[in-house]
Amino acid sequence: LIGQVSGTATTVDSKGTIDVHLGNGCFWERQWAYYKVETEENGPFQRKDADVTALVGYAGGMVANASGPVCYHTGDARDYAAHGFAETVKVTLDAASAEKQLAALAKDFFGSFTGEAGQRVRPDPGDRGGAYRSVFGLPGGMASPLYKVFERGNAFRMLLKPGAGKNDGAGDPAENTVYVYDTNERPFYVAEEYHQFHCDFSMSSGMPYPESYWNNLFEQMKTSGRVKPTGCPEGVVPHPGALCSSPARIFPMFGRRSSRT
Repeated sequence: LIGQVSGTATTVDSKGTIDVHLGNGCFWERQWAYYKVETEENGPFQRKDADVTALVGYAGGMVANASGPVCYHTGDARDYAAHGFAETVKVTLDAASAEKQLAALAKDFFGSFTGEAGQRVRPDPGDRGGAYRSVFGLPGGMASPLYKVFERGNAFRMLLKPGAGKNDGAGDPAENTVYVYDTNERPFYVAEEYHQFHCDFSMSSGMPYPESYWNNLFEQMKTSGRVKPTGCPEGVVPHPGALCSSPARIFPMFGRRSSRT
């Protein structure tokens, strides 16, 4: 192990950082949410746009070729949905501030559900299926000392279960369960370019996202190499999405999205 955080299970990479991922429904909406957490002026990250780490991708499943790629609805051996993957968002923690940063992410994650304790409903109820189940991943999984930080954020006492992969939940928006994964065993795969910094299908919080996000930041991330081709087909879904493109922006579609699948 290169390093550890207050225990024996959470590895720290050579840059002094720890990658975690959080997903509950469509990853476009959640990437925006964690971008806001990372760039909050008085928050624990306080990152500039150029330093944002939130990237959408797939996790919780298994593929025969561990190097990937894992792709969006290709209908072949690369298809994320066929191998038990869920849509999720990876965020990089600074080891020195990991507990505060994860606490902020967990607060946003659990706060995005609605309803009474025991009956929490994830955002994006229009998307259904295992690919949209609620997930959390970190090195070491539930054995990581950082897991306790995430657990403390569970103010509404949702069920937290160790994830096993393909048979984890049906993705019912009202499942009230979060599946927890050890990313050493079930790694995160970055999604295609066109999915990154994409606008939502509905007028969710922050929509329509500003051009500084879906255009300027998107292009900046491509130039820096943070967003790059994955080996999967590109352009399956137009970027940045109809609700952030003219003339659709003039006539916003309020209410929840229908399923993308």
